[in-house]
Amino acid sequence: MENSRQRRGSNHNGKMQKGAIYLPPEILCEILSRLPVKYILRCRSVCKEWCRLTLGPQFINLQLSRVNHQLPQLILKSDYKVDLQSLLLLDTEGCNINKIPFKKMLNTSKRLNCLRLMCSCDGLLCIAADYLIQPVIILNPITRESVPLPSPKRRAYLVSHQIGFHFDPSSGKYKVVREYRNMNSLNRDEGSSFEIITLGDSSWRKLSAPPVPIEYSSDAAVYWNGAFHWKIQERNDKSGDNCILGFNISDEKFYTISCHVRFGSSEYDLLVLGGCLSLVEHDVHLMRIWKVTGTKDEGFSLSFHCTYDTCVRWNKYLHYSVICQINADSFLLKVSREDGENGASHWFVQFFPGKALYSYLDIPGLPSRFRGVYFKPSFVSPKAASLCSS
Repeated sequence: MENSRQRRGSNHNGKMQKGAIYLPPEILCEILSRLPVKYILRCRSVCKEWCRLTLGPQFINLQLSRVNHQLPQLILKSDYKVDLQSLLLLDTEGCNINKIPFKKMLNTSKRLNCLRLMCSCDGLLCIAADYLIQPVIILNPITRESVPLPSPKRRAYLVSHQIGFHFDPSSGKYKVVREYRNMNSLNRDEGSSFEIITLGDSSWRKLSAPPVPIEYSSDAAVYWNGAFHWKIQERNDKSGDNCILGFNISDEKFYTISCHVRFGSSEYDLLVLGGCLSLVEHDVHLMRIWKVTGTKDEGFSLSFHCTYDTCVRWNKYLHYSVICQINADSFLLKVSREDGENGASHWFVQFFPGKALYSYLDIPGLPSRFRGVYFKPSFVSPKAASLCSS
């Protein structure tokens, strides 16, 4: 008689084998969810039981909760036509790149060079056209699933297109918000328009926003504290005191954040640093950081945080943008150099302001020109998320 501790395991055909150790599904979920994504994908081919387990909501939520506590990776899209067939998953810690073929995921006839990575949430990417109002596509590059969002009946050629995509915990649904500006028949800028859609809905809804001018940008809306944020153009009148427009995704209401300061430079990034919504100002050789303080009930304001000497005289031919704050002592920067007819060249460096040092990241396979967004690989299904919302 077999020992009561012995259990039957399954082989590649899903049949049970004698002598194998049995592990309860919840223990298997705990073990597999701790693996890097590429190893989880390999484990799916071990047996039908493991494959079925990793497709279930319990495993997907557990793996997502773990990856949310890890340093995010970057996912890049090359600007070169020859490299458009793949997305590039970049691990800045290990300085390595994995290619993810994605052309077949998109289910669109639009040229790939017209599409841009807008933003990411829970391992789902939002991809849209720079200067067209459609298509807008939500996809998971790990599971190769994609969902195109409904297209408006009208055609519009845009001069600016910024999209925010995030999970709304109050409704349990994913929402997409976009700001865009288009030209009328007289070639006049009609100002910003805002629309929102819940993943799974059949059409976009128009939003009524405050009459503030949103800055032209190729960056996505920045998500922080339950809301999307856009930079407001600087103006000479009193309305120039407002520098950030916010939109809360739960109550779907707009608000503005006042600056009460005048920047020394028109070049600045809006991003989240150390858990705070921040403006990083670039002024020749100085990096100034301003952080948003306050609460939704009491009101938000912008307060000065610190100044760093970058030890480089930046200009229109050589400039940088802050990707993230790696730790208390360093920042990850994307440096760009204009090369005339050849366009711009991009690379990553780690900046240590306290030591006035830069460390170049030697990343094999990194294209010369690219755009990228934060990314946390997951197994969240955009199709399942759409069905839950409908």
